[in-house]
Amino acid sequence: MPSSSSIDLDPSQGYRGGLEIPGWELFYRGKVRDLYRRPGDDEHMLMVATDRLSAFDVVMNETVPERGKVLTHITEYWLREVEDWMPAARITTDPAQVPDLPEEFHAPLRGRATWTRVAERVNVEVVLRARLAGSGWREYERTGALWDVPLPPGLKNSSPLPEVVVTPTTKAEKDEPIPWAEAVAIIGDPAAAERVRELALRLFAQAAERAERAGVVLADTKFEFGRLDGELVLIDEVLTPDSSRYWPAEAIVEGEEPPSYDKEIVRAYLRGLTDWNRQPPPPPIPAEVIERTRRRYLEICRILTGGGPD
Repeated sequence: MPSSSSIDLDPSQGYRGGLEIPGWELFYRGKVRDLYRRPGDDEHMLMVATDRLSAFDVVMNETVPERGKVLTHITEYWLREVEDWMPAARITTDPAQVPDLPEEFHAPLRGRATWTRVAERVNVEVVLRARLAGSGWREYERTGALWDVPLPPGLKNSSPLPEVVVTPTTKAEKDEPIPWAEAVAIIGDPAAAERVRELALRLFAQAAERAERAGVVLADTKFEFGRLDGELVLIDEVLTPDSSRYWPAEAIVEGEEPPSYDKEIVRAYLRGLTDWNRQPPPPPIPAEVIERTRRRYLEICRILTGGGPD
């Protein structure tokens, strides 16, 4: 891992993460985020969005420069958009305001660090779908429904749904769709579950309307909630191209897969390989594919927020 003496990072190379912060514990490394604990503090954590790239559950050797900053910037944009009615666990994205974070780490982590309270996680991921796509389209092809939600016949890939559909999943190593009744049981209280559903639908409606004004369709997204002092709060990333499917409105043709503002460029390249079994080690990704993906992330960031990451 890089040490505190080697934190002059080249942004053109992307940030893989793993910085050693003296006295802090790097207690979790996900596919994209590194999580740190401040000494003696179990009520807060520092989330750092790296530029690591995963596809088909395999972390690639290459990074997508600025990707972590895009995810942090878009999340912060949306949290500020809804903060008058939907609280969040995050406290700040300014490294200079993180208690006891050594000053030499402020610049390297600027734009990709989030200081947040540790909430009691609601162990249900709330997935909302306005269009048939991805696993939802495959499920509809197979059963004519979205798991426990019946749908009219004759819909196609990318077809709009009669209304926004909530299809919750478990929070596990590999999330699995569950009926809403099972989600209610996991949440533990019907009234609390209904509140989660209401908040998720309201968030989706506001984001979809904002995206539509910018010429983009929000096809689906997922939200994660937690509880702080008994109050529901948003946790993790919100309405990013990693947690949401955004399509350019003018490019949607029902029955076809629209281009999306995410890492689909990388997935499409990998699907074209005949000598990789989607298991580690990953194959090399050409620089041109990485650069096209980087530009795609920056494009949706500008479309949604009106600007780019710090």
